Amino acid sequence: MLTGTNLTYTKAYNFRIVFETIRLHGPISRADVARRTSLTAQTVSNIVNRLLEQNFVQEGKKFQKKRGAPSTTLEVNSEGAYSVGLDFNRDHLTAILVDLAGSVKTKIFYEIDTPSPEEAIKLMVSTIREITQWPGVQGSHFCGVGIGLPGPLEINKNNEVSNTINPKAFPNWNDVPIGKMLKEHISSPIFIENNASAATIGERWYGAGKNLSNFLYAFFGAGLGGGLVLNGIPFEGENRNAGEFGYFPFIGEISPLSDSEQPHIGEHFNLKKLYDWLSKSDIYVSRPEDLEQLFVDNNAVFLYWLNLAKKYLASVFIIAEYMIDIEVIILGGRLPHIIIEDIALSLPELMSSLRNDHKAPSPIFKCGTAGVDAAALGAATLPIFDLFAAQSDVLIKNSSTQ
Repeated sequence: MLTGTNLTYTKAYNFRIVFETIRLHGPISRADVARRTSLTAQTVSNIVNRLLEQNFVQEGKKFQKKRGAPSTTLEVNSEGAYSVGLDFNRDHLTAILVDLAGSVKTKIFYEIDTPSPEEAIKLMVSTIREITQWPGVQGSHFCGVGIGLPGPLEINKNNEVSNTINPKAFPNWNDVPIGKMLKEHISSPIFIENNASAATIGERWYGAGKNLSNFLYAFFGAGLGGGLVLNGIPFEGENRNAGEFGYFPFIGEISPLSDSEQPHIGEHFNLKKLYDWLSKSDIYVSRPEDLEQLFVDNNAVFLYWLNLAKKYLASVFIIAEYMIDIEVIILGGRLPHIIIEDIALSLPELMSSLRNDHKAPSPIFKCGTAGVDAAALGAATLPIFDLFAAQSDVLIKNSSTQ
């Protein structure tokens, strides 16, 4: 069905366009905003006045042009809005509070062990209440709470999650309506994404993908996940799980960490499986940070795992390269930065050995900027992204609400 737009939707879209232009290019004058957006000076002035009234942007220094009166610059008011992001998995709950500029103001971290849905909801609620008591939140616009969960997920139009996660990995978590359960205790808007997709949005809005129109994001967490941004917009797919390439089958050698009936490469990146596998060689680690020392020490067992990891990633990314001709691949997640950087440096050569001679050069590899809190930052970005991102669907009239 083809749907149109009207003046109300156009105004909403222009509001977001002006805000994003200020966010990306500020400090910037009103005249430069008009030039960059091709909007009239009057339209830009009206929108800027609204943004100033709502404290989403602020006036900065004046600068003198060669001719005429000095221009006042505009920039994002970091204290104008806040949001909370939760990164939940079987072994941890990370909560962060971010301001409108994407700066982390405070963080809460819990180590957990596969809690029940009731236990997890109770912990999430208490954590949200605690972290929103941070002094700066009071009196500012609160965008809402974003939650990143291990995928794949099924999320309906009421923001209710069903078939959450792999039931073998998360016993008793089938058909759990997390959004509905949280809304019984939290009045703020709630946004739910799989943690890899959330991290992708975080990198698109605040991180290494800030000025990129197209990129693929790989997330190292409970396994291997990912996300895809096309023309500046996160591509979610029919069931909002696009980028779940951790479920690709192995090509060639199967990982020694694999123990499922349908072996897939995500098992190789499962940190719990990795810790257990290392313990068989009397190497005992319990946190991602511990892996950094193994890498620095050139531990032979760990390096064997790492080289296999690179091989599996090369086989996935070469497929993505041919399928969508992606320019940039960003790597991020819970692995230490030094290890992610080593992977990024190694992949171009590995992919070259798999590529047809006539194919264009390899994609550019970049490291994500959010570190181990990539999923939490991405989750915190969800409410802000929903409110401010200049997505084309803002222009489309939703026939179900007309």
